[in-house]
Amino acid sequence: MTSAADPLEELVHELARHGRLLHLLKQRMGAFLPAGLDGAAVGVLMALVRCGARRQGEIAEVTYLDPSTVSRYVAQLVRAGLASRRADPADGRAVQLVATPAGVALAEEVATRRQALIGRMIDDWSPDDARTLLVLLRRLNDDMESRRDGADAATSGTAVTSGTAVTATG
Repeated sequence: MTSAADPLEELVHELARHGRLLHLLKQRMGAFLPAGLDGAAVGVLMALVRCGARRQGEIAEVTYLDPSTVSRYVAQLVRAGLASRRADPADGRAVQLVATPAGVALAEEVATRRQALIGRMIDDWSPDDARTLLVLLRRLNDDMESRRDGADAATSGTAVTSGTAVTATG
């Protein structure tokens, strides 16, 4: 394993570990979802509830998902009665997605369960430790979000393709 002398290497390891653990938690949370609803579709529903009525492309942008993936999840949400399509009031030719009352209820239930689960996990933490994690995690997320378009890779001469770093030549 890594030494305390290399905090970046340890951070990368812990973030990968965190991602795997979050995946396990999402699987557990999926046990109470309606049949036929992919657990990942809940993220689209949560964004729809949080942001309000949006066009499908806008949902893809705020969830950082490919439009085809969002399309598949939206179809699941509509079939399950958790979202519906309506004409965009600003442009009747366009379609907006809106969470139904059942969709809002499910999103609230998921949020409540997530909060309770995380609350149990950090129950023995001091409020200062919880605030410190919040501040640093928000900072990391904000920095990652600001660089999500690959600007850093482009300026360094390195692009990441399918998990492999590729150095630009020329």
